[in-house]
Amino acid sequence: MSKISFVDNNFQLVDSFLKRDYKDLAEKIRKEKDKLTFYKQQEDMLGGYQITSNEPLTALFGKPFFVVRFVFANIDSMHNKAQENDIIEIFRHLKQLIETQKGYYNIRIPSHIVDAVKAYNTVFQGGYFCGGTVEEVISGKKVEIRLRDGIKVFFADLEYINQHKEELMEMTFESFKSYQGQYHISPVTEEKAGKIYENWIKYSLEHCEGKEVVIAEYQGIPIGFVTIAEKENAVEGVLSAVKEEYRKFGAYRAMISYIVNYGAEKGKSFITSTQFDNFIVQGVWNSIGLKPFYSIYNFHIEKNEE
Repeated sequence: MSKISFVDNNFQLVDSFLKRDYKDLAEKIRKEKDKLTFYKQQEDMLGGYQITSNEPLTALFGKPFFVVRFVFANIDSMHNKAQENDIIEIFRHLKQLIETQKGYYNIRIPSHIVDAVKAYNTVFQGGYFCGGTVEEVISGKKVEIRLRDGIKVFFADLEYINQHKEELMEMTFESFKSYQGQYHISPVTEEKAGKIYENWIKYSLEHCEGKEVVIAEYQGIPIGFVTIAEKENAVEGVLSAVKEEYRKFGAYRAMISYIVNYGAEKGKSFITSTQFDNFIVQGVWNSIGLKPFYSIYNFHIEKNEE
């Protein structure tokens, strides 16, 4: 199988995936390797990781929370024993660092790089498997927007967001009451999982600066929204909610289709992600034409001061 490269960043990875050409990404990884917390080079393969602080969770729990993201240049997604041994060295370095830098670590492992998964199993014992997320993409085409009579979809301006902020927050809080993410799975974070997502929702809606929120209205009433992030090559669907009593009105599909077409008109891909088990949302995406392009396993490890 041909070699691939990987970064845990959907905006950076998507173009290489769509072109099935990872040369530019591999070169970028090599040029920026000194920004990594640790890396190892072996012939044309480079692998490493970067640790960043999760400031919102650190503040919420009163102890250090970290996120570990991996990068790989010219790696075989199929098993190779020599390659596995190289990656084991990377994970051993990570384990040593965790032993000295105490805290709570969310280790994000690309599911399609089997030797990274095998290396984790070899080096780490204990911890919590907290599910995973899948990233999906559609690019290069506009799609049909199906609008039920009475539904309108549009970008909200700041005035609209400020006018309806409490209403949007309330529908989101209600929507996320039954959400089961990685922080619900971990016994360490389970008690405050709802607050984690509540804080994220509040921050997202309070820091909108215009043309970042797509609204669905039914007969003049906001019944759903999707927030977006946008860069030169892609538009990402980030946070979404639909009022429960309007779930069968097709508002979510209409909003996603609207954003797909917005991106297509600007020559940009549309990307978005969700939990593995969020089958209804993935079904909507797949019916529109989105396809998965990578996924992440979340392993949580806590190392306390002794």
